This record gives sequence, structure tokens and C-alpha cells, in this order.
Amino acid sequence: MEQSSSMYKFASIGEIAETTTQLLALNLQYKTSLGSRRQHATGMERVEQLVLQQARDYLADVREGFVLSVRTGQVTKRSELQFLLDRVLLDWSKLSLELGLDESEGNDPVGNKLDQPPPIERVREQLLAFGMAAIAFGQLPHLAPDQITFPYSYSAPPTYADIPAPDTPGETLVRIEELEQMTWQIMASDLQELLKYHYGALRRTYGFFEVSACMTRQESERFGIKKRKSGLFS
Repeated sequence: MEQSSSMYKFASIGEIAETTTQLLALNLQYKTSLGSRRQHATGMERVEQLVLQQARDYLADVREGFVLSVRTGQVTKRSELQFLLDRVLLDWSKLSLELGLDESEGNDPVGNKLDQPPPIERVREQLLAFGMAAIAFGQLPHLAPDQITFPYSYSAPPTYADIPAPDTPGETLVRIEELEQMTWQIMASDLQELLKYHYGALRRTYGFFEVSACMTRQESERFGIKKRKSGLFS
């Protein structure tokens, strides 16, 4: 049962990645162009917000999976260790509360001891999310040209070979944070401005979701857990 649940979670992450990629492709094609202003809204803003919120929820799982899996033995530089400690320690209080590991309420002498303790959330999904993200980071530079749909690629054939996979935990966390920040900015900012001033981060974010979609679509079909179908924006 747990294995089956994990496989369907795998497929659902692929669907999130695929709809996010299609949404970004649609908006980049019809709402942006180099040197011009953003076009008028299309009436799809509500749907766009829902899709991007799903992407943000997935990235939150990726970050939590990273925090749960990173080990100090993987870190070779003191500066990188300090960077990770700053980020992880700041996140841990929130993360432990979300997972049901916070014991502060149990130390309250006036608390109701008859209340059932909050259930501890299973961490399998967070670790799966991070594992899939880590594989996507590694696969991104090798994505085949015929699978790349980013509308503003300047090489022929298109490639993501110039986007290196992160080598260290610190680099991995920086990439995760960039994905979180860029997804939020796509929700809250003018896409034309992001294309103009944050081209690299936007392209890396697009590429991450694109390679995640390709990877999970291929593996899901191979395992027979999802039939290939048209996306929301095709």
C-alpha cells in the first residue's frame, strides 16, 4: 500500500510540473516579448494562481525533504556549513511543528492531558519530493533538445547544458530557494519584467519544471500508473 501511494505521489508531482510548464509556456508566448510591454490579462488569472500555488506547495515539500536528509558529512567548507545551519535552524522550528514533532505544548502543566497528541505526519512525501527534485537538477543539463519548449532559447538546437547541476548541499539549497522565490514572483509580479530582469532565474525555473514533467511522464508510463493525456493548457 505504501509503495502504491508513493508511486501515485510520484505521478501527481509530474502532473504539477507539467501543468506549471504549460502555464509558463502559454504566458511567455502570449504575454511577453522582448522589448515590449505586457499584454492585457486573459481572464485565466484564477486558474494560474491555483496552478502556481500547487507548484509552491510542492517546492515546500522539496525544501522540507532537503532539511530532513542533509548531513554535515556532505559539507566540506565551514562557510557552507554556516550557511546551511542558518537556513536549517531557522526552518526547523516551523518544520518540526508541521510534522507534529514540537513538544512545547506537552510541557504545559495546565494543558489538558486527556487530549490526544497530534498525529505525526509521515515524512515519506517530503523525502520523495526532494529526491525527485535532486534528480531533476542532475538531468536538466542533459534534457534532449526536442523536449525543450522554453520560448526564449537562443541556441539552435535549444539546450540547458549551460545550467550546471548543484554539486554541494549549499548549492542545492540556493537552487531550491531560487525556485521558491521565482514561483512566488511569477504569481505576484509582471512576467514581462521577470523576463527582462531575471531571465536566468526564470529560465532555470521553467527548465526545472519541464525536466521534472518529462522525467515523471516517462517513468509513470513505464510503470503503467498513468496514461498520457493532454494537459490543462494544451
